[in-house]
Parts: sequence; C-alpha cells; structure tokens
Amino acid sequence: MRFRSLALATAASAVLAGSASASSGGGLSAPGTPEVDDAVCLTRCVSDRKATPGATVQIRGVFLSSVSHVVFRGADGPLRARSIFRNSGQVKAVVPAGSISSRVYVVDEEGNPSNPSPRKLAVLPPSQIPESIFPVRGPHEFWDGFGAGRNHMGTDVGAACGTRVVSAVAGRVEFNTYQSAAGNYLVIDSKGSPDDLAYMHLIKPGIVEPGQKVSAGQTIGYVGETGRASGCHLHFEYWEGDWYGGGMAVDSEPFLRQLDRKS
Repeated sequence: MRFRSLALATAASAVLAGSASASSGGGLSAPGTPEVDDAVCLTRCVSDRKATPGATVQIRGVFLSSVSHVVFRGADGPLRARSIFRNSGQVKAVVPAGSISSRVYVVDEEGNPSNPSPRKLAVLPPSQIPESIFPVRGPHEFWDGFGAGRNHMGTDVGAACGTRVVSAVAGRVEFNTYQSAAGNYLVIDSKGSPDDLAYMHLIKPGIVEPGQKVSAGQTIGYVGETGRASGCHLHFEYWEGDWYGGGMAVDSEPFLRQLDRKS
C-alpha cells in the first residue's frame, strides 16, 4: 500500500506540473489576446492606408490565428467583417459598405478584442482610386537605369526584400512565371492602351493570376532578388506595345519618377 500511495502521489504531482507548464507557456496554453500593429489596403486602394468599400485589407500583428472578425466603424456603430484569411501574423478582410475612416481592430473566437490599429485606415469613395501609383510601397532608391548594361531595358528600384509591390496602373495580368534572369516576374497589360509593364525579381511568385484584372495600387507581389539579381530590388520595364511580342522597351525612369513625386 505504501508503494501504491507513493505512485499516486507522483502521478498527481505530474498532472499539477503539466497544468502549471500549460499555463506558463507550454504546448497546451491558449494563444494570447490579439494585438494589431498596422492595417494596410491590398486591393481597390487609394493608397496604402486609404481603402474603399469592397477593398481587401490586411491587418498585421500577433496572436491573430484565432481572429474571427475585423471591426470597422460605421456611421451608426461598429461594422463586423469576417476574416477571409488568417494566420498568426496577419488577417485579411473586406471593407463593408457603409464603413467610415477609423482605427480598426479585431476580435477573436473567444470574443476578445484587440487594441485599435495605431494608424487610422481611411475609407474613401471608389472615385478616389488613382489612375497610376508608384509601384514600390516603402523606402526605396533608384539604381541602374535604361541601357546601364547589355539588355538592361528597365529601371532598378532598390528596396528591402519583402517590400510590397503594387500595380502601377490598372490592367490585366498576362504573365506570372519564372525565368533564370528575371526571377519571379509579372507582366501586366495596361488598361486602355497597348502598353505592357513588367515587374521582375519578386521574392516569390506574384499573388495575382494570368487573366486577372488589377487596379492601380493593388498588391501584386513583394520585392526580392530572385534570378540574376544583386541586392533586393524591383526591375521595372515599360513597353510600348506587347512585351516581347512586337513592342519596344522604352526608358521607364521618367514615368517612375513622376509617380514617385505624386506618392
């Protein structure tokens, strides 16, 4: 009996120890309360933090894998939008009709709200979506330009790997593929013109598909250094006519610098 009592006591101690481990960060512990660091517009955008009703927005932060709703402000009170994607570091949702500018927050499946986003997400009418926008959405600098080396038919814009790349103009995706020199690249046919725009050295394949229509300011990928690249940058080409289909590459730097001044 003495040995049996000792065994039971040892088992009980193990259970208590396991419970303590779970409550102090062990594998059984519940995720923490969600925290929001930023809210950024991905599609139907006026700019990074200026969205329109129906826009897809990305909420960044921590402990977001159990988020069920993103909460926007409406004229008569909160508007809840279900998450359409979530993981530990981000949640995506669509801006509901009737939303107004606000500091958005999220709510997890247990009903726990996060802090409001540190910066306000503006909600503007679709008429405010720009016709064109600078494609690199972060700190950047201009590197080699048109004709800098053999077959260098574009402009290099240096930026940190992972910086968002958006479509400079509205159009339709023609190519989303990989090539040994260009790395991961996209080609977009401009809406209302025969011109094509190419975006190269993306960190991974673009997040839009061939045939998909995109708007100016819509996220299409992220800066990388895939292919024959040295340093993280976007190689951008402007073609009058079809890209390698009878068109002609022209110096894209004046076009980009004009957009950069507007940003």
